[in-house]
Amino acid sequence: MKNQIALNNVSHYFETPHGRISLFDDLSLNISGQSSLAITGPSGVGKSSLLSLAAGLEPPRDGEISFTCEGQQISIVELRQKSGFIFQQFHLLEELDALGNIALPLRLKGNRKANEIARNWLDKIGLSDRANHKPNQLSGGEQQRVAIARAFVTDPVFIFADEPTGNLDAQTSTGVSDLMFDFAKQTGSALVIVTHSEELAQRAEKCFALSDTGLEQIK
Repeated sequence: MKNQIALNNVSHYFETPHGRISLFDDLSLNISGQSSLAITGPSGVGKSSLLSLAAGLEPPRDGEISFTCEGQQISIVELRQKSGFIFQQFHLLEELDALGNIALPLRLKGNRKANEIARNWLDKIGLSDRANHKPNQLSGGEQQRVAIARAFVTDPVFIFADEPTGNLDAQTSTGVSDLMFDFAKQTGSALVIVTHSEELAQRAEKCFALSDTGLEQIK
């Protein structure tokens, strides 16, 4: 597989003063490049933790995770460099305007055309006229569109989205979802979504349900 994240017999748990809290045991999942995959399920079963493991943001307690890009094994650090992230809370920097937030990942990579590329993405998300607006001057839907552009601006191999429509109304959610899936198709990025929304989950090519009994493919 050219681009892939493979979770093999992964278990994850937390130690607390009152004992161990186990989220899931011996879970296996393959995430292929240039495809979309959704993980749904009730609160508390470990959906966000599973996404964090797949994205290389934290190691599993047990089991193995391997990352492949262009047919070669890569490290967790390399995976993060090739990934984009979208969160429920947007996580935009309040001191930067919309243009600055989108350009930031490019600037951190030393790209001298960061502003030019960011302006192009502002046009793609229909916010060219909001380039100089700070996050607190934008609606929730506009902030999430900026966050989506920021995630895609570096042409990532993988996009990880944790409840990307969780703070949005139904109409705004549809528009944000359209952008994510359209950009993933255009750029060839793999899109991995954790969501409570059955409607959003069903838009993905593959859909898995996480529960106390494990992970089940439902689409």
